[in-house]
Amino acid sequence: MWNAGRETSSPGTALSEKQAKKEKERLIKELQLITEERNDLRDRLRFLTERSMKNMPHFRPNPYYEDLERMEEVVMSILHNLEMENTVIHENSHKLKKEITFSR
Repeated sequence: MWNAGRETSSPGTALSEKQAKKEKERLIKELQLITEERNDLRDRLRFLTERSMKNMPHFRPNPYYEDLERMEEVVMSILHNLEMENTVIHENSHKLKKEITFSR
């Protein structure tokens, strides 16, 4: 009679504990996959945000880099001018050679 108040584990309870354990493992795996996906998406977002920040006009990454860009523009401009002068000089030289050849 003193055992009347105690509950004993039944086969139905053991089965539901096994199911609960399997469900718990499945949920843990699913959570790990979701966490991994979240981290990947966060990394992508960080990459895209940093890239777009560099293209913003108010973003100043490095003053030396900006100086180099300006210097590059100046040098490229000088190079272009020299190429144009070279072309003109070459054309003039070619004309002079023709005149010299024709006058002989």
